[in-house]
Order: sequence, then structure tokens, then C-alpha cells
Amino acid sequence: MEILTTNHYERIKELFRDSKYKIRIMSPFLSKSLSENLCELVQEKGIECQFITRIYLEDLYAKANSIEAIEMMIKSGIQVYSLKFLHTKLYIFDDDMAVVGSANFTTSGFKSNIELSLLADGKTEKESLELISELTQYFDDTKSKIQDGLVMEEMLSKVRTDYNNLIIPYKKANSVKTSNYNTKMYGAVIKTPKNLDLTEEVLSAKKEKDIINEIFSSNEPRKQIKYNHSIWMKQMGRGNDRIDGNSMYEPTIVDLNGKDILISTYSEKKKPTTIADEDEVYLAALSQNLKGQNVPIIIGRGYLRKFSEENRYKEEWLSEHPWLKDYPWYCIIEKCELLNTIVKNGVSMDIVWDELGSDTYESSFGMCEALDKVSKKHYQKAHIRLSGNAKEFIDEQFDRLAKKYGVKSYISEK
Repeated sequence: MEILTTNHYERIKELFRDSKYKIRIMSPFLSKSLSENLCELVQEKGIECQFITRIYLEDLYAKANSIEAIEMMIKSGIQVYSLKFLHTKLYIFDDDMAVVGSANFTTSGFKSNIELSLLADGKTEKESLELISELTQYFDDTKSKIQDGLVMEEMLSKVRTDYNNLIIPYKKANSVKTSNYNTKMYGAVIKTPKNLDLTEEVLSAKKEKDIINEIFSSNEPRKQIKYNHSIWMKQMGRGNDRIDGNSMYEPTIVDLNGKDILISTYSEKKKPTTIADEDEVYLAALSQNLKGQNVPIIIGRGYLRKFSEENRYKEEWLSEHPWLKDYPWYCIIEKCELLNTIVKNGVSMDIVWDELGSDTYESSFGMCEALDKVSKKHYQKAHIRLSGNAKEFIDEQFDRLAKKYGVKSYISEK
């Protein structure tokens, strides 16, 4: 057996990767990014997966749980059950590995929070195998007692309606809910705790201090990661002329004094005067993601050269790129790598907003803005500075996709 403290993420990541046929999870809270990783694993390896969680309206508001993530899991073939008053955190891999402890199925639960769990390795220890058998029995017994708790579209539809009725008034007021709370719960009940304080129960998501929850309410702001250079998200396409999500993105390469260079272009009014040498850039196509949402999707990353007033399009480029008349200014991309897949398979920015909220952008870091306001920050902007925190999260997502699809690398000649 092994005690997990600061190494939750690494060890549990290995267990997911090494699973062969079945995964069982009990976790009150879950994050969208980890759910997406689980869905990919289940589909790629054909693994049977059962997930017991809880669905409270207050948890959804606090971003400790996600309707979209649950829907994504169901579509991937994962059986999801909703159990009221659930607090157990349990992960069973095949029939010979298990983790039980305090960590939720969230990024902060595995990475950032102070957590303590026990890893039982039934592959090497007889005592662990016996414990895993008991934990499996506990999981199966709990699941067998859940009546009307299997999450289907009818339940999700009800949850969405109730959630929208709760959230829309606050969005319109552009305010953050502070004192009010909602006690609606969905799913099965096995046993209602005695002397239950419903206020304490529905507000438990806030006490978890999950990273996603901290976007909205916390006295301990996230520590900002700083770099000595700027990190840009450069958007390609227009709101009324989006890039086809089913197409491969092709970079703009032009001949400058006999040398092939890769460029990022800007409109007459959006001259990129603040770009310096070695600034990083994430190339985001304005397109539709896998769910059909209009959202920027990151399909490339690289480094820029400093902007110069000489960086204006050449007439000879127009024969191949006539649209440069509308985007006359450019920066040279020193080098970059593009995901070798269609646009919609890239890193959708809604995942980043879900994870970091207003901390996605340098200009709004620590401001705890409402999520709908955060998602509109890219409007009318040719490029926008990302926070160091966003860079690290996007890189993690990009690396995962690069491993899956591969990349195409480009270098501008000097």
C-alpha cells in the first residue's frame, strides 16, 4: 500500500493509463477537463466505466460540477449515477488497483489541494487485494441501491432548465451570488443523514475550495504565474466568417526577400506594436468546437519576432493571399507547431474558461468575473494577453492532443 499526498496526479494518471477493462469512480465533484480525458480513455481502449456522483444545483453554480461534463461522459458510454448526500471519493481500476481518500475528480483534487489518499496495489500485495475486494463490494452495493439515479437525458434536461432559471438573472445583473443558495438536488437517496443541516450540505462545494470554484468566490486568490515575456492568443477568422471546424488549418507562408516566412496578420487598426522578440503565441481559429459552439480553438503555438513598422504586406503577396489588403500588418512567427488534425479537435477555449475563469487573461487576473463576461473578452480583439496560468493549462491540453494527433512544425527562414 502507498500513501498519496503531493503525488496524487502522477500516480492516478498512471492508473488510468494502465487500466485495461474497467474503471469505477465515486466522487461528488468533477471537472470538465478531467472528464474529457476520461472519455477519451474509455473510447480509445473500450473500457467499461461507472461513475457515481451527485448533482446539486449549488454545486453546478459553484463550478464544482458540470452538466456538460456529465453529458459528455454519457455520450461516451459511461454509466453515470446521481446519489444525494454522496461524499465518498473512491477510484477502482480493473479489479486489482484502488485509491480511496479525500481527493475529488477535479484538477485541484489531484494537483493543488492538500489531500490524503491510500493506494492499494492488489497486483503485488495480498492484503491490498482483499481491501480492493471490499471496496469493490461497497461500490457495487451502493450502485445496486440507487433507484432512479441513472442519469438520463430527461434528468439532465430538468437540471439545465433549473440551472438556467437560477443563473440567467445573475448574469443579467452582472453580479456574483453571495448569500443566497439553492437546495435542489437530483437523483437517488439511499439514506438521509440524521440532524442534516441542508445549508451545510449544499454549500459543501464552497468548502472544498476547488480551483474552479475559486474563480467565483474565494478569499484566497490563485497565485499568478509570471513570465518575462508576453503570452498572446492570436485569433484567425472572423465572427461572421468562421473557419470550418472540419478543415485543417493552413498557416500563411510568404516570400520575403527570397526567404520563406510564416506570418500572423492584423487589421489596419490593430497594429501589433507591443509584440517583442520571444513573445509566445497561441494560434486560435474562430470556429465551432466538437459540441457545435462558436468559440476560439487553439490549433498551434509558437514564438514571435518583434514587430517593426516595416512589417506591412507586399504587393506581390496579394496574388496568393488577396485578403491581406484587409489585414496589412504582420508579425513574423519565428517557429511554431500546429496540431495535425482538423480545427475542431484543437484546444477549445471554453475548457480553459471553465478551468480558470477570469484568470485566463492577464488583464482580468484575480477579478473573479462572471463566466459569460470572461468568454466575451476575445470579441473585437486581434490578439489578447494570456496569463501564465492559462499558458501552463493550455500546454498540458496541447501536449495531450499532440501525442494523439502529432504536429507539423514550421520555422521562418532568416
